[in-house]
Amino acid sequence: MGLFNVNASLYADLNLVFQISILILLFVGILIARRKRKFKRHGALMGIALTLNTISIVIVMLPSFLSFSGLFADLSTPAAIVITHAVLGVLVEVLGVWLVANWLVRSDNIKGCVGKRNLMRATLLLWSIELFVGIYVYIMLYVPI
Repeated sequence: MGLFNVNASLYADLNLVFQISILILLFVGILIARRKRKFKRHGALMGIALTLNTISIVIVMLPSFLSFSGLFADLSTPAAIVITHAVLGVLVEVLGVWLVANWLVRSDNIKGCVGKRNLMRATLLLWSIELFVGIYVYIMLYVPI
């Protein structure tokens, strides 16, 4: 029994809240970079968000994804949406790891990060889309319609 829905597990509900919290953390990091010009703090918050997301993937999402028996045999709309969510998640995670690793190597040189602003924006957009697809997957799996 979950927090929001009797059909969802507690892990699914907690992960939903966790993912929304991570997205909020990302936007706080963006505001810190834009308004306060504190780029090291921005990079640290992005690193924390990425680490939290990685933990969530390993503990909740990957086991959940692997538990769908026959998922790839049935490419119905629900399966295609789950696969889309997973593919977007992998792409976002790879981009995030690359951006944070690049920042860690060059954290003293802000100019290196500024040149990646478009990639950062694209990653945030993909992360947001991936989260909304994930919320749709949650609704599809656990909310009776």
